[in-house]
Amino acid sequence: MIEYNEMKEQLLFATMGCGIQHNGWACGSCFFSIDDNLTNKHWQSILHFRGDYKVEDLDNLPIGEEYKKYINEVYHIAGGK
Repeated sequence: MIEYNEMKEQLLFATMGCGIQHNGWACGSCFFSIDDNLTNKHWQSILHFRGDYKVEDLDNLPIGEEYKKYINEVYHIAGGK
């Protein structure tokens, strides 16, 4: 699994420095500008990963541990190796 700070830094890089949300995370608008293939499942996976919401608070979070697949996809789409 990708480390918390590693993901945060990769998203900051991919969004050209957007860190407007709490703790310096990128906002949704900048997140979706990274790539046209990003979906709401990717975004909600990031929100859960960074600790904004519990699983039961999100309506489109992939089931169970599947959200980790979306985290990895976001990391690689954002340029992570």
